[in-house]
Amino acid sequence: MPMSICRNLARLAAGLTLLAGSLADAKPAEFSSRVAYPPLVAKLKASGGSPDRIIHVKHPADLARLESGKRYKFVVDAHGQMAIAPLPADAPSNEYVHPILAGGGPVQTAGGIVVDHAAGKITHVVVDQDSKSYCPTSDSLAETVLCVVRSEETERPAPARATRLILRDRLSAGSA
Repeated sequence: MPMSICRNLARLAAGLTLLAGSLADAKPAEFSSRVAYPPLVAKLKASGGSPDRIIHVKHPADLARLESGKRYKFVVDAHGQMAIAPLPADAPSNEYVHPILAGGGPVQTAGGIVVDHAAGKITHVVVDQDSKSYCPTSDSLAETVLCVVRSEETERPAPARATRLILRDRLSAGSA
């Protein structure tokens, strides 16, 4: 291979390495709540709810706690941590809205999550970005993928992972 081609390939590789590094270090977009937080906390407490019941996902077992096939509200907060409501989205008197899950702060994404599991194993996960309080983009759901993958990596090595993750763009009417 001629020397000039080798040099050009080396420069290209160095440029791609720098680009990949800067993308990896890039901070994800954040979305601020469009709803005042204190009244939501009052509604949560009046309904008998408590922020202490919010599920903070650290392991796949945290996702397995969700009722299979039911949609739950979730957020990925500004620090990349996933929080899920302890009740299905359609549960009566459920005041675990997205700003409550995020403690009133900004999020990287917010929406709904459905986890299907059988025999103690998660078979697939479906997420959407349906949040009227934060209005995240469908691109923001990549942060959800990272949270699920990180929780799986703490439990088992990559070849053993079998969760199927589906991202669903929900532009239709949704909930806070």
